[in-house]
Amino acid sequence: MIDSPQKNLGHGVGSLDAVIADALAIDDFYRHLSVWLADRGTKAQLIVVDNSPPLLAEGSVVARYSRNEDQPPTG
Repeated sequence: MIDSPQKNLGHGVGSLDAVIADALAIDDFYRHLSVWLADRGTKAQLIVVDNSPPLLAEGSVVARYSRNEDQPPTG
């Protein structure tokens, strides 16, 4: 299980270059996970908890949680 992989990234604070660098780092991280899992077939499972996964991970999102009690599931 990987919790909050983007926590230590700057989320683009400071300049446009930082925004681009963060986006590339996030995409590269998720691509690496996909390649790693593909090589292991059904013998591996990976759980990633992320508040804002990149679009390339959209097909792998299993659940989204809301902070709004009127929009379950909440978490």
